[in-house]
Amino acid sequence: MDKSFNYILSPEISEFRRFSPKLKIGVLASGKGTNFQELINLSEKGDLDIDIKVLITNKESAGCIKRAETAKIPHKIIRDKDFSQKELFELEIVNTLIRYEVELVVMAGWMKIVTPFFVDKFKNKMINIHPSLLPAYKGGSAVKDSILNGSKITGCSVHFVEKEVDSGSLIMQAALPIRDDDDIESLTRKIQILEHKILPHSISHAGFLIRSNFMGNY
Repeated sequence: MDKSFNYILSPEISEFRRFSPKLKIGVLASGKGTNFQELINLSEKGDLDIDIKVLITNKESAGCIKRAETAKIPHKIIRDKDFSQKELFELEIVNTLIRYEVELVVMAGWMKIVTPFFVDKFKNKMINIHPSLLPAYKGGSAVKDSILNGSKITGCSVHFVEKEVDSGSLIMQAALPIRDDDDIESLTRKIQILEHKILPHSISHAGFLIRSNFMGNY
């Protein structure tokens, strides 16, 4: 695929924050894990000072599992259907993140709506990436909705997670035009390329805020 399409990033951040010790993150993913792989790559190259402590997925067939195994990152499959209540499902996730001493929770293609209980446990310490220019096109069909509604511009957003779905303070966004010949598949691929650009910088910024506010590490 041609990766030379036009796009805009806001804010225009070019460098990652440095963390010593490395920022401890936990990744929640439900799918192929392409954003997860980008984080692995940046960590292994030493470009992004993160320590990926654990991957949590809710699907035993998710492609992100193989990526974790290859990178020797601990992973855990936690399926909501194995629990009688959603709160118990989330409690298992929360306890796993706490056990791995995660500082920042990164939802990278996590296809489950979280409850206020989960949000409160990681208030201002959990971020999500979404394939639209929020607040436009919230929900699980954002790319399809942008095409069906005739939008001329779309993109992706990283935001802190709040109790309302796909809300919370925005950290970074990327925008690109929707071409007449774009379909859901082609537009999704373009947006994923931009997700790989903004998610690492958003993690860097969120980590800086966490360390500054709660650990005194400037």
